[in-house]
Amino acid sequence: MDLRYSPAAERFRREIRRWLAESVPAMWRRPRFWIDRDGSEESLELRRRWEKDRFDNGFAGVDWPAEFGGRGADHEIRAVHDEEMARARAPIGPFLGLTYLGTALLGPTLLRYGSDAQKRTILPRILSGETIWCQGFSEPESGSDLAGLSTTARRDGDVLEVSGQKTWTSLARHADAMFALVRTDPQAARRRGITFLLIDLTLPGVHVRPIRQMSGSYEFGEEFFDGVRVPVDGNVVGRIDDGWAVARYLLSVERNASPISQYVEFGHELDDVIAAARHTWKDGRPAIEHPQIRTRIARCRADLELLRVRGYDAMTRTARGQDLGADASVTKLLWSRTRLAIADLGADILGVDGQLSTEPDGRHHDRLSAESDGGHLRWRHLHVRGQRIAGGTAQIQRTIIARDLLDLPR
Repeated sequence: MDLRYSPAAERFRREIRRWLAESVPAMWRRPRFWIDRDGSEESLELRRRWEKDRFDNGFAGVDWPAEFGGRGADHEIRAVHDEEMARARAPIGPFLGLTYLGTALLGPTLLRYGSDAQKRTILPRILSGETIWCQGFSEPESGSDLAGLSTTARRDGDVLEVSGQKTWTSLARHADAMFALVRTDPQAARRRGITFLLIDLTLPGVHVRPIRQMSGSYEFGEEFFDGVRVPVDGNVVGRIDDGWAVARYLLSVERNASPISQYVEFGHELDDVIAAARHTWKDGRPAIEHPQIRTRIARCRADLELLRVRGYDAMTRTARGQDLGADASVTKLLWSRTRLAIADLGADILGVDGQLSTEPDGRHHDRLSAESDGGHLRWRHLHVRGQRIAGGTAQIQRTIIARDLLDLPR
């Protein structure tokens, strides 16, 4: 595998790097900025304007067809795009990137399964940030057991009447619409009778309630549907009762979504941990001088490099039209494990006093200097616990790998 970029990709790197240097506010580059500001109205409006500017300058959906608002570029340009966005600390991840769920998950799914009308009307609005999407898969009684979902959609002429509840929905309180799985045939087998449906969250009968995590953030929400009437035309992706195939493809995309940007983003997080280790004292010397700390840093760095290589491999195979299938579960296990290891290392460096702080910046800790500012490390330690669950639990991923890649018995 050749990991060198072509001259064209490097020209694009210079182009997007110049734009990012001018467009990304300096305050976004501070590690702990998003802890306090990710949900404010001021922050939301600024991010909407930034997404629109990104689209207007041709840096949204770079590998999407030009007819739908993209740039029509190849996978190599997409890799450079992801690297540079993450390097500039632009808000593109699943919690801070307002268009992330649309561009990373729904868009590729519509490109494969959507009708021509859906592609023409929905895809450009995703890229411009005009429509913010959230994902309605998990339910109170069916998280990892997705086939056990119970939200129903009863056919009534040319509409589907949706009733039920979704939960742990990223970006729920900011979203305009949701792509969801609903049960349209209660009598069918578990993985049959399910429909992939697009739901306007402004329709009567929809109620959204934020969920506060132990980190203090509100990026998740739960939604209640009380007889919400959704027109069939334009809102069913694929065929009614055949949404499981669409969902499986989307989940494969999700589990392998942007490992290149994750490599850079998690590298930033590891750099933050190393900075804290240089300024935090343990047993009379800086934490960075302890062999156990240095060993854990090296292990995290090695896993990051593995994530980078897997990212290039996945992007190349996708560009060749190959379905990653169960291989995506390997990448998902790797990135969730690596990010958790980095966060745990940061927490161990801060120590018990740093974890018990109720201050947003942790500066009450007299052994923690102002340069290291451990507040973001403490917040991240709490925040990333859910990485083992998001996109399917680690147990589910191992089951998929055992069954589909290793051909082990049930």
